[in-house]
Amino acid sequence: GYCIVLVLETTKTYSLEDGLTEEAIVTKLHTCRYHHLFLHTSLRNNSSGTSRWGGYGEGGLLWGECSSRHFEWFDGNPVTEVLCKVRELYGLVHEVTFRNVTVASEKRPRPLHLGTATQIGAIPAEGIPSLLKVLLSSNCSGLPVVYLRDLLLNPPTYEIASAIQETCKLMSTITCSVPEFTCVSAAKLVKLLESREVNHIEFCRIKNVVDEVLHMHRNSELYSIVEMLLDPTWVATGLKIEIETLVSESGWISKKIGEMISLDDENDQKISSSLVVLNDFFEAMESSWRGRVKRIHAEEAFAEVERSAEALSVAVTEDFLPIVSRVKATMAPFGGPKGEILYVLVDEICRGTETAKGTCIAGGIIETLDSIGCLGIVSSHLHGIFSLPLNTNNTVYKAMGTDIVDGQTKPTWKLIDGICRESLAFETAQKEGIPETIIHRAQQLYHSLNVKDAYLGIDNAELENRCSNADLEFLDEVEAPSGTNPIQTPRIETQNPMEILLKEVTTSVTIICQKKLIELYKQRNLSELAEVSCITIAAREQPPPSTIGASCIYVLFRPDMKLYVGETADLEGRVRAHRLKEGMQMVPFVYLVVPGKSVAMLLETLLINQLSRQGF
Repeated sequence: GYCIVLVLETTKTYSLEDGLTEEAIVTKLHTCRYHHLFLHTSLRNNSSGTSRWGGYGEGGLLWGECSSRHFEWFDGNPVTEVLCKVRELYGLVHEVTFRNVTVASEKRPRPLHLGTATQIGAIPAEGIPSLLKVLLSSNCSGLPVVYLRDLLLNPPTYEIASAIQETCKLMSTITCSVPEFTCVSAAKLVKLLESREVNHIEFCRIKNVVDEVLHMHRNSELYSIVEMLLDPTWVATGLKIEIETLVSESGWISKKIGEMISLDDENDQKISSSLVVLNDFFEAMESSWRGRVKRIHAEEAFAEVERSAEALSVAVTEDFLPIVSRVKATMAPFGGPKGEILYVLVDEICRGTETAKGTCIAGGIIETLDSIGCLGIVSSHLHGIFSLPLNTNNTVYKAMGTDIVDGQTKPTWKLIDGICRESLAFETAQKEGIPETIIHRAQQLYHSLNVKDAYLGIDNAELENRCSNADLEFLDEVEAPSGTNPIQTPRIETQNPMEILLKEVTTSVTIICQKKLIELYKQRNLSELAEVSCITIAAREQPPPSTIGASCIYVLFRPDMKLYVGETADLEGRVRAHRLKEGMQMVPFVYLVVPGKSVAMLLETLLINQLSRQGF
């Protein structure tokens, strides 16, 4: 048979396949990408004894494939001579070694015939639709498609094929969310690493890959899958590795990269801001380099930028703003008398009345001041004002900054951009000497406001039984007045606000949906009682394959802590669509599978109303 030697210069590897038919050789040349082609002189002599290659049928197919390409003849030992040619082409010294990644071809089925591969659309051909485009979803492209095509053209051994099949079966039955499975070209990464041209994005991709390996290793449902993938990976890459080594090396790589690059959840590299300089200016100056390398590695450079930003702010304040003020003083704003400028300061607007109506009155006042071009500052603890549909053009929201010192929230006494929906009431009360028992009870009452509707009035014993397995570990029981059910309130934990919100919403969704499903079951609208099981899709995760075609309810947690409730039969597509929007790339989801679209639509409406009433 024929023999083919494939050399990959970037990864310094080579593989040798022999015993191939002419069709198999042509198929490989037709489908693989290569920069240089070398033909051994033995191909010139066929079995008929003539040196006219392809002149008598044998080798004609191969000659037709090669004659249209640029190639060179070579002689001697195929592996040794080809590696010498590669060293010469790329200017490598003789001491550079290439690793043999040949996978034994014993017991492997014969490769697909060229004609068959073309007819079924495994190889592109005019007039024949691509088989993989028909079989795979539209968002599947790149390396996964190439891998599947190679499996079709060069079927693996029975053992490897069985491992792939078993992996697919396991993937179709898991209920937990799965990693995004970042696909990166190994050859491209090696080349960038060797040339020291890897940027922040590529390092993030490498870290994503190893973090996904670690995630699967830690997850009880995914651990067996990552184990089964080792042998198919060995066949595809020629690199055989044990699971312990893979996990250990992945952990080391993740740690090293994490020590160098700035990650998404780090907030010590915010773009400079100023009350007197447009934010767009700082965005244009700093967005191209901030958030790439950890600040600790370039502390002096960061400090210099901050000093420059402060100096610019001072210069604008002292030199430019006085000129603007003098110009304004000589102009007549909104048709008023010349030089008349309205400036208003309001502290704690509408504080002396009922909160809801006071909030709306404050909103009306702000709209009026905005419409007449008034300059001024309005302060308030009426956080509901941020949710009002105000018609304003010039109003800008500001907040008083805070910082975490020794685990405690402390005010910085600095005005920053943005909205603040929290206060330091409990911290201030503690500082002023209010007893700890009162503060602790106040915290319990405060948190109960957001979840009490989910727990009050639930006297259905079956619901209590069905929800007994829900994730309620973060709740403490608080004594309630006699004759009422106990109120469950969150325990104060050192978690970030998004984690707390995730737990609270998951619990509420579980109870609301389970109660409704029990009601539908009793009304005989459901043939069997479905048990609610909420699954979290964290950042850089996606739903499991078991959700394909299933009716699902999902809750999206926006970065501003607001919720979006939806229903779909294509959860993976919906998650992907949401994350394509600006600022939504890392948002988490909670979802549950329900029996049918009509039930999903019913629960969607119910959750929108109930979660809103509970303060979410």
